[in-house]
Amino acid sequence: MTLVHTPDGLPGFEGVHAWELENDDTSSFSLLRNVAQPSIGLLVTAPWDLAPGYEPDLPDDELSRLGVTGPAEVEVLVVATIAPRTRPDQPLSIWLNLAAPIVVNTRTSAARQVILDRQGWPLRHPVMAEG
Repeated sequence: MTLVHTPDGLPGFEGVHAWELENDDTSSFSLLRNVAQPSIGLLVTAPWDLAPGYEPDLPDDELSRLGVTGPAEVEVLVVATIAPRTRPDQPLSIWLNLAAPIVVNTRTSAARQVILDRQGWPLRHPVMAEG
């Protein structure tokens, strides 16, 4: 478990600044859990295996705001959404928000959600459907 600090909050959670990143070595997904209200969390994942070809251009000013001094200090996470089933026989669908990754400075644990408008990355990239 890693403590992550979002100085500006995250969209929809502007007042929340402390998060725990809960990793499970058996899953591609992690939980970014609100420290103050543990019942609130975001399902996140590193996008590389689930979105081949994803190469976001992270703006220098955003990296500077996080205090990043080199590429080795950058961890990119994307929010995953599990679509609700409308029928019991419907396959499970998972979507990744590639347009707004959460960028973490691995040295300081500071994080920001970076909006990559004009880069063409989808808000809902489908990654899997299973029965």
